[in-house]
Amino acid sequence: MSNAKVAFVRPPNLQKSGQWKKQGVIRCPLNIGLLASFIRERGDYDCVLVDFETTETSSITEMAEVVLAQSPRYVCMTTLTPRFPTAVRVAQEISRLDPAVTIIFGGPHVTGSPQTALYEGISYGIIGEGEQALLELLDTLEAGRDPSSVANLIYRDRNATRINDARPFVKNLDELPFPAWDLMNLDDYVDPAYFKGRHLAIFSGRGCPYDCTFCASRVTWQRKLRLRSADNVMQEIRHIVNVLGVRNLMFWDDTFAANKKRAISICNSIIEEGLDIRYTVQIRADALSDELIEALRDSGCGFAAIGVESGNERMLDNIGKRETKDRFRTAVSAMKRAGLPTIASYIIGLPGDTHETIKETMEFAMELDADQSKFMILAPYPGTRVYDIAFEKGLVDPTSFEQMEDLNYYDSVAINLSEVSDEDLIKYQDQAYEQYDAVHAS
Repeated sequence: MSNAKVAFVRPPNLQKSGQWKKQGVIRCPLNIGLLASFIRERGDYDCVLVDFETTETSSITEMAEVVLAQSPRYVCMTTLTPRFPTAVRVAQEISRLDPAVTIIFGGPHVTGSPQTALYEGISYGIIGEGEQALLELLDTLEAGRDPSSVANLIYRDRNATRINDARPFVKNLDELPFPAWDLMNLDDYVDPAYFKGRHLAIFSGRGCPYDCTFCASRVTWQRKLRLRSADNVMQEIRHIVNVLGVRNLMFWDDTFAANKKRAISICNSIIEEGLDIRYTVQIRADALSDELIEALRDSGCGFAAIGVESGNERMLDNIGKRETKDRFRTAVSAMKRAGLPTIASYIIGLPGDTHETIKETMEFAMELDADQSKFMILAPYPGTRVYDIAFEKGLVDPTSFEQMEDLNYYDSVAINLSEVSDEDLIKYQDQAYEQYDAVHAS
């Protein structure tokens, strides 16, 4: 088998500003860590990882030179929509400096907008779950064969972009290797607001069975929920704690308690083994029970994040939330009684949002009074149902780099589906934080 070098690249987040930048938050590149681990184990490729969240550069050319200094035969770049324009520019500069390098794009943006993914300089794209597709593509290219039949592949056929059908998802997630943590400088990944020292992330499952109109989870995972076994999750936690020496974790599952019995089992194992970790989860309010809340608290959960989204019942119905204000009240009240810190998130500018419904959301946030509240402006990412609505209304330009870069939740409105002006949406976001901060400063 070939020992070709593959460079996995995370583009920089140029949208970091305000409090986010001030806090110095840097998350680990878990997705490309998983991909690198898989192709290294199954294909014996020589992998490196370049993280431009932690690598200081001053220009696109310098980024390209940093990547090429690794002497890769293949460059694989992950692409969230706001970072896609920068990724394209870096890819094009790499291609200009060394046309022999094969550049492969993947990630949520490519999956959500495959028809516009292959800019000049980008050799191939991969949609959906990437491990098996990337390995097959690399093996095919190394063997000198035509890759056009590789499932999940986006490729050029003369002047047309071809998008192959997606392959079935990996059935047993327990069979996948743990992330290639050895390719990263773990000390770089910090979040001073929540953790003392470095922190890492973990996926204990993939997908979400729900179908909220604003959520990009369905873009990649198609609402198909797959969970790792509790034993396999615990093996990874032990490795992170005992081998890597990291005790701060973020579970990046869309909803940690999709299987409540498994979630409680993981919590109880952490307690029984005395692992002494601090971790965070994202969870639905309707999944919370007193037993689960206590298990989370006692096993080291530093906070549970719930998506409330709106304080108006009609808006909750319209976005497919399938939860009610009373359900949120019950959940937050139970977490407060148990002493489990809560983060509640809200979306300003949902389709049809009015001055009245936005004010209801702000009032509901003050009523729930979570330990922390986040107020985000709607960002319709490609592949979501709100993006489809915006496209039908003629509000989307799939090739606009400026619009992509504005899809960042804070201080900008890229696509407005509400009945409120862009300026007022930003004002409401500022007011919501001011009101929340005023209450918690007293």
